[in-house]
Amino acid sequence: MQDLRSTNIHYASHTSNYSFTLFKELTASAEGNVFVSTYSVQFLLLLLAFGSKSKTGDQLKTLLRLPQKTAPNYDNIKAVKTNIEDPDYLTIANGVFLDKAFVLRNDYVDKARVYMNAEVKSLDFAGNFAKGVSEINNWVEQKTDGKISNIFEPDSIDQKTILVLASAVYFQNAWEKKFTSTKNASFCLTPTKHIDVEMMHQTNLFRYHKDDNYKFSAVELPYKAGGFEMLIILPDRADGLKDLENAFLKNSKNFAHLQGNLTVHNVTLDLPKFKFESSVSLVKTMEKLGCTEMFTSSADFSYISSSGAGNLKVGDIKHKAFVSIDENGTEAAGVTGANVVYFKLKYKAVKFHACHPFLFVIKKNTNIIFMGRLSNPNA
Repeated sequence: MQDLRSTNIHYASHTSNYSFTLFKELTASAEGNVFVSTYSVQFLLLLLAFGSKSKTGDQLKTLLRLPQKTAPNYDNIKAVKTNIEDPDYLTIANGVFLDKAFVLRNDYVDKARVYMNAEVKSLDFAGNFAKGVSEINNWVEQKTDGKISNIFEPDSIDQKTILVLASAVYFQNAWEKKFTSTKNASFCLTPTKHIDVEMMHQTNLFRYHKDDNYKFSAVELPYKAGGFEMLIILPDRADGLKDLENAFLKNSKNFAHLQGNLTVHNVTLDLPKFKFESSVSLVKTMEKLGCTEMFTSSADFSYISSSGAGNLKVGDIKHKAFVSIDENGTEAAGVTGANVVYFKLKYKAVKFHACHPFLFVIKKNTNIIFMGRLSNPNA
């Protein structure tokens, strides 16, 4: 019997598994730095799932951990977005762009706009695909206040394009606890190849955990506002990241276990400054995760357009995200010299030296917003 609680989208419990699955597949086929908002991609795929039927819908619901035969709770979806997103610190733009030969269903457009704050728009891909590319790119740039531009290259859309999804994310926030110094230090790309990086330093109280099973240590850094935190997961070995990804990302329960075992320590922290943009097409990733039907002529998106069954398919799913990590932040209020002495006596002191590749998660409480891999801070 269907558990009625699953008719709601419980982001933390149902979608951390989805987040791990998506990120593991992306990192398996990508080299170097990777940064993706699994949260943003999830809501983009929800836009498709709500417009799909038959096998197309079944595959999307399976990936998204949605009940197959129960209608989604749209009010719950809106509540999740309202709880997590903060326009001052987290900017997300999701859009569905359809060739104008297909008439959009009014009920689909209304749900997308009202409950998911998404853009659903008809464009003339067949008549003027270059203008279509420009319109999408301009929309993304406007939605992200100029922080992200050119999500689609001029030759990535042509006259045959029918349906395009776009997801753009920008996140910026100040640290709650300020880094006290920055100096040049060595970062191990591999055990035998080192580079010089700008390494930030501070000693402060953070939630920390050492995992002897999966061979890593983790520290949680709170941001100043919005309830966001960064969780850094550092393998014990300089060349241990791939093994950590293969083992730790296999099951989302590992994330819940880590969250439950973080305890306050007095952490001497060294973290490299880094800044990079990540742009990926999610088509191959979606196909490997079992969502194949939506890219074929058998796709059924008749809830998006009444003429969509057998005629409407996804041409591309593009995701672009930007992350910048530096020493800027505001010192936590109330932390005085006397308190620091007291804290050092009360809490165990540990060192966390992020001098080789690691995973990082930006989250709000237990809700995963972004997942990333830093292989090279200077890339």
